[in-house]
Amino acid sequence: MKIITIDSPLQDILKTKTEEIQENELWLAQEIYEKLLLALKPYLPAAGLAAPQIGMSKSVFIFSFDRDPQNLEAVINPKFVPAGNAKIEGWEGCLSVILSDGIWKLAKIPRYEAIQVTYLNLAGEKIEKILEGFAAKVFQHEYDHLQGIVNIDRDDATIQTFDTKENMLQFMSQVKKEDSVHYKKPSV
Repeated sequence: MKIITIDSPLQDILKTKTEEIQENELWLAQEIYEKLLLALKPYLPAAGLAAPQIGMSKSVFIFSFDRDPQNLEAVINPKFVPAGNAKIEGWEGCLSVILSDGIWKLAKIPRYEAIQVTYLNLAGEKIEKILEGFAAKVFQHEYDHLQGIVNIDRDDATIQTFDTKENMLQFMSQVKKEDSVHYKKPSV
């Protein structure tokens, strides 16, 4: 599976709000989940990936609260509300912002530090939990994809551009260290 980037001929899907999965479409959510895992595999350990990034305009994504592939979970038709007003700013990479001309961009974005989320799992069960720290950040990032928003296009984003993959990866290794302080297992 190839990940769609903002300089791809299919880029319009990244800027389009997705359609919700209907009750009779859980089979489709399972199919999307498997394709998301396959597309994300070369980039592991990674935090998440949304259906539009693989060309499917459905309200499904996968995410992990700690970048561990074993903790990736499927999220269907998500909603969230802030659990307080506190925000944290942090750098975010996005696999759809890896450009073919060798330019790499990261975005620093303020996100709610804690959110209350509701979504369906692959069995169609309603899940409700509180996400904090890194998990909240990733959930909001992937949720943005379902709304047709790429992180570098947000009005509140500060953009950092890198001219080599090596420079970007070196910067990201520090970001990952900082993120790891905020790994917190979700509570129900």
